[in-house]
Amino acid sequence: MEMKISDDPKFYNQCLEVRKEVFVEEQNVPLEIEVDEYEKEAVNILLTLDDRPLGTVRYRDIGDGVAKVERMAVRKIARGMHLGQALMNFVHIHARDNGYKRTKLGAQVHALKFYEKLGYEVTSDEFDDAGIPHKYMEKEL
Repeated sequence: MEMKISDDPKFYNQCLEVRKEVFVEEQNVPLEIEVDEYEKEAVNILLTLDDRPLGTVRYRDIGDGVAKVERMAVRKIARGMHLGQALMNFVHIHARDNGYKRTKLGAQVHALKFYEKLGYEVTSDEFDDAGIPHKYMEKEL
């Protein structure tokens, strides 16, 4: 298993391939919502096994030492292998090593317990994002 960060367009396309499978195909998020204006400024992370992309996550600077974690996705064939936890742990280390003090994210309601186990706390009421119920969460690094 390998975690990668790169500016290579092929790398970004692999991240997007995973996101499209999970969010667009499985969860019916319109592609024009999934691919947003923050694509170029975000740090994309890709988890691979034998060069096969299995999971991805990105984060971006939102000011005041806070990184916003977004688009965490693990392919259906790789779920249950703790890859989401590995991706999030990598994000936390990378963000902290780059000077961030806190992370924020918008968690799908069905995944709240997953993020709570990683130390996140709910900071908002439920809201709709792309037709999916979410809540904002935060964690000190």
